[in-house]
Amino acid sequence: MDSNPVKAKIAQGQASVGTWSTTGDASVIEVMAHMTELDWITIDFEHNAIDVSTAVNCLRAAQGSGKPMFARVPYTDRVWIKRVLDIGFTGIVVPDVQNAKQAREVVSAAKYAPDGMRGIGSARGQIAFGTDFYKKANDITMVVIMIEDKSAVEQIDEIMSVEGIDVCFIGPNDLAQSLGVPIGLDNNHPEHVAAVQKVVDAGKRHGVATGCHTSSGEEAGRRIKQGMQWFPISSDSGLLKSGIEAALANKDKSLEKDSDETNKDSKTFY
Repeated sequence: MDSNPVKAKIAQGQASVGTWSTTGDASVIEVMAHMTELDWITIDFEHNAIDVSTAVNCLRAAQGSGKPMFARVPYTDRVWIKRVLDIGFTGIVVPDVQNAKQAREVVSAAKYAPDGMRGIGSARGQIAFGTDFYKKANDITMVVIMIEDKSAVEQIDEIMSVEGIDVCFIGPNDLAQSLGVPIGLDNNHPEHVAAVQKVVDAGKRHGVATGCHTSSGEEAGRRIKQGMQWFPISSDSGLLKSGIEAALANKDKSLEKDSDETNKDSKTFY
């Protein structure tokens, strides 16, 4: 991979849709990467029992698919950012960035000089992307920061002015908690709706892509219409659950249909 197709898609004004992996299971990643039309997959280190050595197998499972792999790190930590990028992730998602200072620190940790201060030593980067990895790494690597606090919303123009930020991504539940309103994806509380729109509007002013964690394809479509460009639909575990529930619901509908037809035939006969 000499460039990041998600970056290119966003630069063209298109939306890029992926999903979260909360399982960190290489077999699941293999299916999603090679057998679906998702644009990317994010491994979620923040809230799940996934470690760096496990994640390497996820990267291997996705290799050859052409799909960029993102890592949501646990917090704004230079060491975490360096480690996940060094093993071959092509983007980072950093939670709870509250101001421009933190945003600059994230960019610095993710980029090699002169754009940042990322330490050199990625043996696997060279294996996965070639011996010229260090020359192209800054262009390949995407920086996604999460807007999850009302203070970040209040400072969104300053945050988006930081060079090197590719996406400002809203974490709806933590934002709701910060605002003091009920949590929930696809949140319709007026204060939450206004905060999200403020981020989207700022993104349009600054030319920075925005996104929000979505619960369904239907919500993803509405977010695209709203002007967002980068977001996951649910997660691997969430999609597995909803897929099973849909299959069982269709089974029940089929049984009801057969029963209705049997009853109808029976009444007609008599």
